[in-house]
Amino acid sequence: MADRIDKLLYDYYSGRLHSKVNNRIREIETPTNNDENIGGSRAQNKHIRPVDDMIIKKEQDVVLNKCRADLIYATRLVKRIEDSFDPDICNVVKLHFDKRLGQDWLAIESVTGISTRQGQRYVNWFKREVGNVFWYDKGKEQTTNFIKKEATIDDLAEITSLIKNRLKAVDN
Repeated sequence: MADRIDKLLYDYYSGRLHSKVNNRIREIETPTNNDENIGGSRAQNKHIRPVDDMIIKKEQDVVLNKCRADLIYATRLVKRIEDSFDPDICNVVKLHFDKRLGQDWLAIESVTGISTRQGQRYVNWFKREVGNVFWYDKGKEQTTNFIKKEATIDDLAEITSLIKNRLKAVDN
């Protein structure tokens, strides 16, 4: 779990998720075929709409859509948690996870005035909160997939009864 959370935070704060999206867009926009029209004639009744074709390529590209979804999810997740934390804690977390800055704990201590051990506590606290939300979202996704794809009628009846019992408990 910690490896996934660390990777998510390193990629987000170092800008790697943004660069993945931008690199994929550049890769799609780069022409790949060379027109070797040896005969020299032009095809008749051929419609050429390069802008429309490029938009369609970008919308249908699986890798680009996955990178964008990862970026949107990471941005939403981290921003939601950053809003609930003190700005000093968020600053320490940004300095720790941004690989572009390349700062160790002593440099972070000199910049922020927060001790190394306290900075590590802040980072662990932040990571724990990100992990809680991350795994909560994963659990919801797995539950949704189970209900949509694998659940039998008996499973759905059991889930419905559990929901009704839960709602009754909340109302009381």
